[in-house]
Amino acid sequence: MSPTLPNLKNKPYGGAWSIHNSEVLAFVKIHHKPYSNTDVQQFLQDYSQWMCGGHTIHGIDQFKHLAYANGTTEVFDKFYLKHTDKRLRLWPGEYFYHQIQGREIFKKFAWINEGPIEQNDVVVVSMPFANTGGIPDGYQQVLEQCEILNVPVMIDMAYLNISKSANFNVDFKCITTIATSLSKVFPVETLRIGMRLEREFTDDTLSAYINQDNPYMNHSAAHVGHRLISNYSSQWVWKTYFQQQHGMCAKLNIAPSNCVIFGVDHKGDYPEYSRGSTKNRLCFSRIWDKRITE
Repeated sequence: MSPTLPNLKNKPYGGAWSIHNSEVLAFVKIHHKPYSNTDVQQFLQDYSQWMCGGHTIHGIDQFKHLAYANGTTEVFDKFYLKHTDKRLRLWPGEYFYHQIQGREIFKKFAWINEGPIEQNDVVVVSMPFANTGGIPDGYQQVLEQCEILNVPVMIDMAYLNISKSANFNVDFKCITTIATSLSKVFPVETLRIGMRLEREFTDDTLSAYINQDNPYMNHSAAHVGHRLISNYSSQWVWKTYFQQQHGMCAKLNIAPSNCVIFGVDHKGDYPEYSRGSTKNRLCFSRIWDKRITE
């Protein structure tokens, strides 16, 4: 079975990683303890407001139904289960997890640039876009087509809080689900601290967990997440590292991404970091925190 993308994680600038900042690691260590009385509902309310800080996200106020999730991936899987009979559409360079699911569970699959949106399609897109940290090419036009044809759309905002001030439009009724998490923002990827935001209430297991008297979820992880967003601003990562990002990009002769952990090669100078599109993405996190050397 052929892989969806080459495995670039063994390369110095491969993959997409949170920065293991020593200050934040120490903070997490202090607060990562068993908690049985975490107010998960309050965490979700605070998180949904925190994530938008410094950004303009048109229409986000329409997504009032919140649920805790084990990272964004649990949100993805719930969304996929509703739509496996449709044709999945992705932009080239999208997060590999979506590509795997397109291969494994959907009856049909096509890239966005392979033709117009059709009525039996379903669209998944990361905003900021996984391959560049910006807005994917043709986003507005594709979403307008989805709106006309009533094609369901899920937005993956996992990179929002490593981005400089962004201006996104999610004011489309076809967008049913938004996913986000803290896994790329802080060094808590193994704690799986995520959230689903939905336009309409979905009576599924994620909603069932949060509506129990004693929510059936990882209270310890939710507690850490709540402490992190209370202590650090939503643009802390960007403000802390953007100067290092620009220095690294100048050194490598590539363009700074809107997402601070990335640089984007538009010239084809780093083909070994290709993720299936004409733009190559390089990640600096592990160089900065010294997990690896160049």
